[in-house]
Amino acid sequence: MEANSHSKKMCPSYVGKAGAQLFGVVNKDGKVQFITPLTVTEEFLELNKGKNSLEQRFRFTGKCVEKGCAQWNNEESKCSLSQKVQNLDVGYTNKELSYCPIRSNCRWFHQDGKDACFSCNEVTRNMEELLLQIK
Repeated sequence: MEANSHSKKMCPSYVGKAGAQLFGVVNKDGKVQFITPLTVTEEFLELNKGKNSLEQRFRFTGKCVEKGCAQWNNEESKCSLSQKVQNLDVGYTNKELSYCPIRSNCRWFHQDGKDACFSCNEVTRNMEELLLQIK
C-alpha cells in the first residue's frame, strides 16, 4: 500500500456541492445508476434546486476526510457507514460486482472489499441519515 493512499480515498456518500463529483443518478425504482463522474458546478446546483434534496436524487463523491467526518471510527481507523450499508437487508442476491466508476479509489471498497459494493447502489444520502440513527 502506498504511504499516501489514505489521502486519495473517495467518500461514496458525499454531499452535493460545487467541486464534488456526480457519479450516480437515482432511477424511478430508487436504485442508483452509476455514471462516469462529472464535476458539480454552481450552474448544476442552480438547475437542480427542488423539493427533494440533491442527495435524494443523485450520488456524489469527494475526498474522504477521515477524522474530519462524523462517520469515521477513530478506534478502527475506518468509515463506520460502510458496515451499516452492508447490514441493510435489501434482498440483494447477486454476488457479481456491477459497474462503479470510483471503485479503485473508494473508501468503502478499500476497507471492506467487494462486500461494500453489493448494497451500494441502494444508498442515497437521505438513507445515510437514517443509518446514523442506528447505533
